[in-house]
Amino acid sequence: MANWEYCILLRVGTAIDTKWYVNRTFKHSEPGELPAETTAPYFAKLNEQFDKLHAKKVYPVLPAVLNLLGADGWELIDDMDIGIPGDQGLVFTREVKGKAKAAKKKRK
Repeated sequence: MANWEYCILLRVGTAIDTKWYVNRTFKHSEPGELPAETTAPYFAKLNEQFDKLHAKKVYPVLPAVLNLLGADGWELIDDMDIGIPGDQGLVFTREVKGKAKAAKKKRK
């Protein structure tokens, strides 16, 4: 049985120079304080690459972002309305081959 992992690429804004981030997570603490980012290291590294693409000011950035994700095995499976006007989410998946092999060994 295959194991899958998912990620959501979010568009922040609607202009041509919009930024894209994948699986950003935040921990909220006390009211009035800014939340601390808790994005997993793998996704934080991807987001840093996306920021570097954005800093080059060659728009639109999305084709380059999609190529980075595709090169790492991610496949686009859906788009979604995230409930914020103008923002959008793109859902990706990829098979986790290492975990599937480990699970098969445990069953034997």
